Amino acid sequence: MLFLQALTEAVNTHSGRAAMVYSLQASAGEAVGAENLLDQLEHLVSRIDAKREPVSGDDVMRVVQRRLFADLGDERVHREVARSYADLVKRQLETVAETEDGRREAAVGASRLEERILASYPFHPALLDLMYHRWGSLPSYQRTRGALQFLASVTHALWERGSESPLIGPGEVDFSDGAVRGAFFSQVGERERYTSVLDADIVAGGSGAAVVDRRMAANSPTLATFRVGTRMASAIMLYSFGAREGEEKGVLETDLVEAALVPGLDRNAIVAALHDLREEELYLHYTGRRYRFEPKPNLSKLIRDEATKLHTDEVLGRVKAALEKALPDPRTARIWPEGPEDVPDKVPSFTLAYLHPEWNAEVQPLKRFVERSQTSSRSYRNALGLVLPDAAQFDRARHSARIALAADSLLRRRARFGFNREQVDELTERLQRAQGDLEATATRAYDHVAIPVSARDGSESYRIETIDLRTPLTFGRKLDQRVRDALEDRVFGRVTVDKLVDLAGLGSERQAVRCDQLVDWFFSYFDYTKLWSASAIATAISEGVDEGRFAYATGVRIADDEVTVQDRRLIRFRELLPPSEVDLDSHAAILIPELAASLTDAQPSTPDGPEAAREADERLTASAAQETRRGPGPTEHVRYVTLRARLDAAALFGLNRALSWLRERSDKVDVEITVRAVAKGDGFYRHQLNIGVVEPLQEGGVKDEDLDLELS
Repeated sequence: MLFLQALTEAVNTHSGRAAMVYSLQASAGEAVGAENLLDQLEHLVSRIDAKREPVSGDDVMRVVQRRLFADLGDERVHREVARSYADLVKRQLETVAETEDGRREAAVGASRLEERILASYPFHPALLDLMYHRWGSLPSYQRTRGALQFLASVTHALWERGSESPLIGPGEVDFSDGAVRGAFFSQVGERERYTSVLDADIVAGGSGAAVVDRRMAANSPTLATFRVGTRMASAIMLYSFGAREGEEKGVLETDLVEAALVPGLDRNAIVAALHDLREEELYLHYTGRRYRFEPKPNLSKLIRDEATKLHTDEVLGRVKAALEKALPDPRTARIWPEGPEDVPDKVPSFTLAYLHPEWNAEVQPLKRFVERSQTSSRSYRNALGLVLPDAAQFDRARHSARIALAADSLLRRRARFGFNREQVDELTERLQRAQGDLEATATRAYDHVAIPVSARDGSESYRIETIDLRTPLTFGRKLDQRVRDALEDRVFGRVTVDKLVDLAGLGSERQAVRCDQLVDWFFSYFDYTKLWSASAIATAISEGVDEGRFAYATGVRIADDEVTVQDRRLIRFRELLPPSEVDLDSHAAILIPELAASLTDAQPSTPDGPEAAREADERLTASAAQETRRGPGPTEHVRYVTLRARLDAAALFGLNRALSWLRERSDKVDVEITVRAVAKGDGFYRHQLNIGVVEPLQEGGVKDEDLDLELS
């Protein structure tokens, strides 16, 4: 030190003719344990020295280029790569920009990036920046020699692997290469503390990064070559050491996304990978909106350890609760029946059985559910749908359920673990996200629905038809709605009067059919229309009575082809009969009009007196006769016209024209209007108007062919 002091003084004395140049190591590691000597020397000469940093800023890029590469290739390729990266970053920045100033800043930032890539090619400026500005604050980092050693190892590993990346950035660093890992720890230090972190979260085949790689490749095969999980985890590892002055350790998501963008990989995929890494990695921490690795387990490890303690039944219980939430009314469906005996029979509605996630077609064939019930043989075989589970979706549902249960358990024991406010908030966010994922997965947990249908070839009485629930039109819908949409051409909410008459076989050979038989036939035989509920039959009976296609009666007894009615007033024909008043039990039946008329004639007088009974008989007999005659002949004159119409709101204008026509040709018009509202699912109502018009026509009357009224 005395010699150096004397030398500096001598040089200072001859300042015009002599100069002394000396070098101080930038890292404490190069001092070989003699850092105090460096401090003394710096203090000794600080009075008269003029410090110079030989390489700084973007000059580092050119030094690295010259030292590592003999030839950088075609300049046109450099410009093409720089322009593609700049355009990519510009589009991403403009996507999140909310103002015109933000969009202008995006253009300026992209232009600046293009210039820097041209200067640093084939390295991404972000990699050189983090080494110079972040690692530069580490005492173990060697600014020039260490940087060259690390980048040489990275470049060699990529060359050997055959990487096709346009640039070498933070995401391209291959930590699976031993030389790269050695050079990395030589510069950042802490080899002992972070080696296990690197192995567990990035290098090992079962690491969280590898899990994210496989998951994203499965969802989008084009992402397989990018290994997005490993790419982002590697970049975060580099950013976990050192920090800019005044900043905390770690990297913000916006900076990380910009550093990891590469043509073919957009921001959405990167952000999705980061969120997945937060769930899968054991040592990745996300605090203060910054990502960084630390040699202590994060909440993911605690959640994972807690999840391993959960019993399978507990997890499935959470999944089942989410499934029930996805159904509008779980009481109308059978969830996870253990076998055919758990699916109810003789219920007059279409039953959907959602099979257990572990259902196996070899152990429990679908035909067993169709043919068997609680007792022996299933009666209502035409009223059964079997919804088949998607094994992959249920695996995801179980995983989400485990995470939700584990996070909930940790939150309830927060005092025991000593969680701070940030950790409590993160656990709460994990719980909410896992529950949301579980509910979304439950909606997609079934991929097919199977129903028994009539076998047309005659080899068997029925066959199983399977309908796919995964069509694009069903995306975003609730599970129950997806199933109903898939079955809209197989199961119906109504049946027409014509179909009812045809299937019931109502006619001269079968003059009456009990309503409970109708229900049994519809829900038992495959040749009958599949109905969601028996209310469709009640509605068809209501319409058939109103249209005069048949009569409806209660208190009916049918024995040995003989039909009797307890009371003539219980026979309804050509009148308003709300579906809610239609009983579908064994004491109710539909009758052909002629039979209804004859039964009315045969019945004793009602308590209202003989005159009322006679009028009722005449009315019913006249209606039956009209049904048979279908109106007067072409030469007969009409004195009275009864007009009945079932209208919607759009047809009222046409009705007004018809009434005006009658009013002009008659002395008197009597109009009776009955409005009824029929409940029809989900709070919607169908309004029906029955208008009866009775009027005497002008003397002389008109012929039948002159009455040309058409109402819809």
